[in-house]
Amino acid sequence: LLTSFACAGEAKPLAIGLMLPGLGTDGGWNQLARDAAQQVAKDFGAKLSVLQKVSQDKAGDELRDYAAQNYDLVIAHGYEFLNPAAEVAKDLSKLRIAVSGADVAKPGIITLDFDLSQASYQVGILAARVSKSGKLGFLGGAKIPSVLGCLRGFTAGAQSVRPDVTVAAAYPGWDQPSEAKAQTEAMFRAEVDVVYQDVDAASRGVFEAVSEAAKAGKAVWAIGSCADQNANPACAERMLASAVIRLDRAFRRLADATIAGSFKPGLVTEGLANDACIAVLNPKLVGSVITPAMQSEISEAGKLLTSGKLVIPLAK
Repeated sequence: LLTSFACAGEAKPLAIGLMLPGLGTDGGWNQLARDAAQQVAKDFGAKLSVLQKVSQDKAGDELRDYAAQNYDLVIAHGYEFLNPAAEVAKDLSKLRIAVSGADVAKPGIITLDFDLSQASYQVGILAARVSKSGKLGFLGGAKIPSVLGCLRGFTAGAQSVRPDVTVAAAYPGWDQPSEAKAQTEAMFRAEVDVVYQDVDAASRGVFEAVSEAAKAGKAVWAIGSCADQNANPACAERMLASAVIRLDRAFRRLADATIAGSFKPGLVTEGLANDACIAVLNPKLVGSVITPAMQSEISEAGKLLTSGKLVIPLAK
């Protein structure tokens, strides 16, 4: 699926390609990238094309097609594009390729590692403080490094203020709302009362389960990821916070480097320190459910994490 977006500008505007593994309307990872790329294209007066639902085995062909059309920069948005992008970069040195959401350096490309673990640590503190049962839940789309980093940070943050807290994890996939809903409902039956999800389009199922449980009188809460999901239509009043990736800032830096001729392959970490991955509290709950004391704990943890005085432990 190909959509195009172009802005008025110079006769030969910067040409940016964006490859997505899913749909740009998923309310999560893919939509966040589409929206960020459109904003950057608007700001730079750039030509933008977006390819959706690109499979790993087709990624190399799509990258070569972008090169044939003289695109300046292509952002391959997903860990699954790492190896295909590295292979293409060997032959197409003039095409600037960035793989968004990867944690491994490869020759010829920039890899952007969005480290949500620190923001996850902060929302973990909040979840532990709000929870009555001391039982938290985490739902991920797959056991990939970025998702496991969120789980690790969330667990560490929660247990930093309540060592007795437990975190149940499940992986219902990225595009199965019904499965995500069923997993969330199962967690609620097991007395989990705060669920943190990183499942993209499947988040709809999580939010529906939270809404229905709340209507049934259960004091349950949700935490969003990637995009700011605090105002989602299903359960905005039960959203504590979201761990947000500011993709627009990262993509803007890529466009700047492309124009300046300073595009340098390598691994780039985007996180709390450069304000790219942040915890966003639900403003409607600040001062009531989210107390000043909680805000202070979350803020102090952020300072310690960015200074390096606090390090999230590696998985055992």
